[in-house]
Amino acid sequence: MAAAQKKISGKILDEKAQQIPFASVTILRHTDSLKIHSLMSDTAGNFALSDMKEGKYLVKISYLGYEDYYSQVVELTEIRKHHHFGDIRLKTDSRLLNTVTISGQKPLIEQTLDRTVMNIEKSILAEGNTALELLSKAPGLTVTEGGEVSLKGRSGTTVMINGKPTYLSGDQLANLLKGTNSSSISRIEIMSNPTAQFDAAGSGGIVNIVMKKNTMTGFNGSISGNIGRGRDIRNGGGISLNYRSNVLNVYGSYNSNNQNLESGSKAGRHFFDSSNGSAPLLLQSIQQENKEFAKLRSHNFRFGTDLNINDKNTIGFLINGAIGKYPTSQVSSSMMNNPDGSFRWNALTQTEGDEHWRDLLYNLNYIHKFNKEGHELKADVDYVYHFSRMNQLLDTRYVDASSSPVRPSASRRGDIPSNNDIYATKLDYTLPLSKTSKLEAGWKGSYVRTENNLRYDTLQTGQYVYDASTSNHFIYKEHIQAAYINFNATLGNYGIQAGLRTEYTDTKGHQLSTDSLFKRDYAGLFPSLFLTRDIGENQNIKAGYSRRIKRPSYWDLNPFRVYDDPFAFYEGNPYLKPSIVNAFELSYGYQSHYFATLSYSHAGDVIEDQIGRLSDENVTFERPENLGSFSNYGLSITASTKFFKWWSGNQFLNIYHNRYRISSSTGTVNNNGNTLSLNSQNTFELGKGWKAELSAFYISGEATGITNIKPYSIISSGMQKEVLKGKGSIKLMLNDIFEGYRVRREMSFENVIFRNRRNADSRYGLLSFTYRFGGSTAGNSNERSTSSEELKGRM
Repeated sequence: MAAAQKKISGKILDEKAQQIPFASVTILRHTDSLKIHSLMSDTAGNFALSDMKEGKYLVKISYLGYEDYYSQVVELTEIRKHHHFGDIRLKTDSRLLNTVTISGQKPLIEQTLDRTVMNIEKSILAEGNTALELLSKAPGLTVTEGGEVSLKGRSGTTVMINGKPTYLSGDQLANLLKGTNSSSISRIEIMSNPTAQFDAAGSGGIVNIVMKKNTMTGFNGSISGNIGRGRDIRNGGGISLNYRSNVLNVYGSYNSNNQNLESGSKAGRHFFDSSNGSAPLLLQSIQQENKEFAKLRSHNFRFGTDLNINDKNTIGFLINGAIGKYPTSQVSSSMMNNPDGSFRWNALTQTEGDEHWRDLLYNLNYIHKFNKEGHELKADVDYVYHFSRMNQLLDTRYVDASSSPVRPSASRRGDIPSNNDIYATKLDYTLPLSKTSKLEAGWKGSYVRTENNLRYDTLQTGQYVYDASTSNHFIYKEHIQAAYINFNATLGNYGIQAGLRTEYTDTKGHQLSTDSLFKRDYAGLFPSLFLTRDIGENQNIKAGYSRRIKRPSYWDLNPFRVYDDPFAFYEGNPYLKPSIVNAFELSYGYQSHYFATLSYSHAGDVIEDQIGRLSDENVTFERPENLGSFSNYGLSITASTKFFKWWSGNQFLNIYHNRYRISSSTGTVNNNGNTLSLNSQNTFELGKGWKAELSAFYISGEATGITNIKPYSIISSGMQKEVLKGKGSIKLMLNDIFEGYRVRREMSFENVIFRNRRNADSRYGLLSFTYRFGGSTAGNSNERSTSSEELKGRM
C-alpha cells in the first residue's frame, strides 16, 4: 500500500505564466531512460501521476513550439513519497519563434490527439476577418457563402461556438459568422472524428469556435478597432473586460462589425426534354446577371461570472447575444432565350431585402470536484432564443430587345419570420479508475420548438393580394434524449478510448396552412473506438472509428418557399430522413511536427440539395433530398516547417475522392470527383517588434451531391508592429490579394442544369489597433462546453 501512495505532480506554464494544456509528460527510468509512463496536462496545465514505485526517475515535458524540458533526477522513497515540481516554465523554441518579440506565443496550427487547433488570437491574418472568412482558411475546411461547412470533403459539419451550437439555418449561420469579428476569437478546433462525449450529430465532424476569455488575475482587458476598404468602407471595434480573484471571475465583451459590401454573380439555367428517349433536347435557357449592395451591421456581446464557492464547488452564469441586420438591394437581368440561342424577352428585377435578427443564449453551469484528483461532476442548463425576420420585395418588368414591355409587370412581397426556442440540460461525470485510466458518463436532454409563419402577397390590379399557394405556417417540435459512457486508459505504450452513445429522437411537424402533420421517432446507438501506440519517443500511430448521424436542419424540414428571384426559390422537405455515417481514420505522427492521416467514411440516405423545374414553367426550385449514398476516401498531411530561423510555418495537404450514388427517375446517377486542397500558413520574424504573415489556400474543385465546384484560391498577407512596450499592436492585413475567391459551381439533375459564378467582395485591406491593459498573472480558464452543443447548428 505504501508504494501505491507515491506520486509525481506539477503545473506547466509558459514564460508569461500562461497555462499550457495538453502538454506531453513522460516519466523515464533514470538508469536507461526507458519510458515508464506518459500522460497529458489538463486544461489548466496540471499533471499528476500516482501509484509510482520506489526509484529514481526523470521527467520530460514536450509541447509544440517550446523546448523540451528535462528534470533533475527525482527519487521516490518511503520517506519522500510525493515530489511536486511546482510551476514548470517552458521556454519558447528558438528554432520556431523569436523569443524577444513573441515569447510564449502558441503556434498557429497545433495537432493534438483528437483535433487540429488553429490559434487565431495573435495571428495578423485573423485581424479584421469575419468568423466565416477564418473558417475558409482553416486546415481541411471549405465554406460556402451560404454557411455550409465541409471537412475533408465531408458535408454536414456541425459548427459550435464555445462548445455550443448556433441553432441557425445555413443562411442564418452565415450572417452570424459574418457578424462575428475575428478579434474576439481565440482559436478554432477541428474534430473530424469526435468521441462519444459529443452529440452524435455532425456527419462531417465538428468545428468549435472558441472565443477569447481572459485568464489574468485582477482587473484587465483590451480594446481594439479597425478600418479598411474593399469595394466600399468597412470598420469594427470591440472591448473586453475581466476581473478575476481566487473566489470570483466576472467577464464581458462587446464587438461591432460594419461592412458595406458589393458583389455580383452570373448564372445560367438550361431546361431539357429527354422524353423521346434520344439525346436531351434543349427547350430554353435563362441567362442571369445581378449586382448586390449590402450593409452588414452586427453587435455581439458576452457576459459571464464564475463563483468559486469553495475548493470543491464552482457555479457560473453566462449570456451570449448577437443583434444584427443585413439590408440588401439587388438589380438583376434574366434573359429568356430560345433553343437556338435567340433572344425572347428580358426580366428586369429590383429586389429589396431587409433582414434582421436577435440571438440570446442563457447558460447556468455547475462543477463539483470530489476528493480524488480528476473526479468531478459537471451540470449545464441552457435556454436559447432566436428571432429573425426577412422583409422582401421583388418588382419585375418584362421587356423586349428595345426595352418595350412585352407582358404585365409583376410584384411579390414577402414577410418571412422565424421564432426558435431551445431548452437543453446535460450532466457529465468523470471517475478516475487508476493513474492511467478513467471512466466518463453523461446524459443530455433537449427540447426544440420552431415556428415560421411566412406570408407572400402578389400585386393584382394595383393592390397586394394574399398568395395562399406560396404562403405557409409551420411549427416544428423535437425531443432528444441521449446518454453516453466512455472509457479511457493508457497501458504502457498503448492507449485506448472506447465509447458508446445512445440517442432517442421524437419529432413532430405541423403545417397549419394545410393542416398536415408529420411525425417521426427513432433511436440509435453510436459507438466510437480509438487506439494509439507510441513508437519510441518521437513516433505514434492512431486508429479511430465512430458512427454518427446527420439530422435534417429545422429549416430544411420546413416546406415553405423562399424566393431568390422570380424564377428560382428554395423550399424545405418535411419527409427528410436522418443520414447515418460510419467514419474510419488511421494516422501517423512524428516528433509532434508531422502527421499523416488516411480516412474513409460512408453515409446512406445522404442529405443534399436537389434542383428541378416546375411543370411547364420557367421556374426552378432547390430543395434538400435523401439523394442516395456517399463515400469519401482521403489522405491528409500536416507539417510544422522551419525553413529558416526567421521563417516558420504550417502546411496542410488534403487529397480526397468523393463518390455519390444518386437515385433519380431514370435510375442511379453517379457523381464522382477527386480533390486536392492546399493550405499554407507562414510567419516571418523581422526583428524589433515586426512580424509578417502569408497564407495561401487552393482547392482544385469538389463534387458534392449533384453539384460540382470549380477551382478557386485565396492568398492573403499581413504585417504587425508591437508598440507601447508590447501592450499594443498595429496590424495591416490584405485579404484575397489576387481575387482568387471566385466560386463557380454547376448543378445538374435530370432535365435541369444550373451554372453560377459569384464575384464576392473578398479583396480588401484593413488597418487595426489593439491595446491590452491590466493583469499580471494567469488563472484558470474555465472554458466549458454547455448542454446546447449540437442543436444550434441545425437552425
